[in-house]
Amino acid sequence: MRSALLAVLLLAACASNAPRQAAPVREAGELGQCRAELARLQGELAAEIAEQRKLTRASREREAALRRQLEAMKSIERGILERENRLSSDTR
Repeated sequence: MRSALLAVLLLAACASNAPRQAAPVREAGELGQCRAELARLQGELAAEIAEQRKLTRASREREAALRRQLEAMKSIERGILERENRLSSDTR
């Protein structure tokens, strides 16, 4: 998120340096700096997106494992309750 904001700010700064007829050499240097900064920010944003996807995938896998564990525990509980019901019926 921070990188996206930085990219927007950089693009705004680059856009404010719109080409002027008076100093084309200076503008080429500024344009090169903007492109270099954009490339750096693109790389940083791609890294952050990859990290977020990795965290999301890990979170989903953990959630699935917890759901399986919960279902197993519910199954055990049902088995215990059924056995208790059978034992209480047999003693009557």
